[in-house]
Amino acid sequence: MPVWGVLVWGALLCAPLLAQTPSLSGLRVLPHADRETSFTGWTHDGPVPASVAASVELGDDLSGTTLQLQPAKPGDTYRVRVQYETSLALGAEGPHLDLIDWKHCTSAWQPAKAVDAVSFVLPTPTAEQDSCFPAYTRAELEAAVRAHGVKQGDPTLADGWLPNLDKGDAVGAVTPYVGISTVRVRVEVKRKGVWVVVTTVEFALPMGC
Repeated sequence: MPVWGVLVWGALLCAPLLAQTPSLSGLRVLPHADRETSFTGWTHDGPVPASVAASVELGDDLSGTTLQLQPAKPGDTYRVRVQYETSLALGAEGPHLDLIDWKHCTSAWQPAKAVDAVSFVLPTPTAEQDSCFPAYTRAELEAAVRAHGVKQGDPTLADGWLPNLDKGDAVGAVTPYVGISTVRVRVEVKRKGVWVVVTTVEFALPMGC
């Protein structure tokens, strides 16, 4: 077999198996509220594609919410797993700058708790998963902020943030902080004894207060 053929075959073996036909006719995350978290709910109607991009409202928390599957046909066995991705942001007593296109810390996939065949309670991230972030230097941070400004079409954006870094408790001081910026929810179906990916929903979480 040519070298390129070996490489392609290896890539296929490493990639997650995907369901060939839509297995779900809908998805929803139920509204949820307890003493610590709340979520207003989310719904995807119609056949569910292999990937779904979703966003949530500021203050919404997916922890402890229930994901309900709407199978296209009965009898399949499903499981749900969750992955967390953190980003770094700069805060200045209200305003914040989210560097979601820079470095990340990505967790392992965590199982959701099955309530029944089609309902799964999403886990709560650990303190480590919530605060994990790769090491970086001041120079790297400054470069990331400047690159973010250029991408946003405002090359001067960094000038309003960088001079106020490391000013402690001074008025207008800018402080870096880490938070979960993306929650991925993966639904898998069991086919001939093998777990096959049906869809991955990527929830973008606002990082502000």
